[in-house]
Amino acid sequence: MSAIVLASGSAIRREILENAGLCFDIVRPDVDETAIKTAQTNNGTNPADIALILAETKALAGDQNNGNLVIGADQILAFDGKAFDKPTSMEEARTRLLAMQGNYHELLNGVAVAKHGEIIFRAKNTVTLHMRKMSVVEIDTYLDAAGTDILSSVAAYQVEKLGARLFERIDGDYFSVLGLHLFPLLQFLRDQKAISF
Repeated sequence: MSAIVLASGSAIRREILENAGLCFDIVRPDVDETAIKTAQTNNGTNPADIALILAETKALAGDQNNGNLVIGADQILAFDGKAFDKPTSMEEARTRLLAMQGNYHELLNGVAVAKHGEIIFRAKNTVTLHMRKMSVVEIDTYLDAAGTDILSSVAAYQVEKLGARLFERIDGDYFSVLGLHLFPLLQFLRDQKAISF
């Protein structure tokens, strides 16, 4: 049976897999995400495909060619015709939330699995999130309460925490909002006999 490896430094992706009862190792892939995003954007690649390319790149970077199943994942936020990375400051997070309030945005997810230097599984999906209208005071209050942890999220919120208060509704898979397109991945791992059920 192949061992499972998560090629990610993401605490939430680790938590999702742990909560699903998976036993796995973690490696932090050495991937220049900014360079890949810039090159793919300049080539005209759509953001959903960029998320998948990043997932594949991470899986391959974490693959030690030892027969393990190496999972890579990535998420990109699309809003108003543009793709966004994680905010680098609380002020950038504030600006983003002010722009997105009262509107919808999309989280584009890619997940891939590598084995022996090849991608043997890939999947992508899109979740649409409808943010409620909020005042500047409400957004500032949220940012003060949530703190800098939100800077680890591409969308400047953590819907599994206080960020849930920001939304009217979410159309799509909850785990994909968190950053891992889980259900197709679990089916693949079952098919590979890497998990028993």
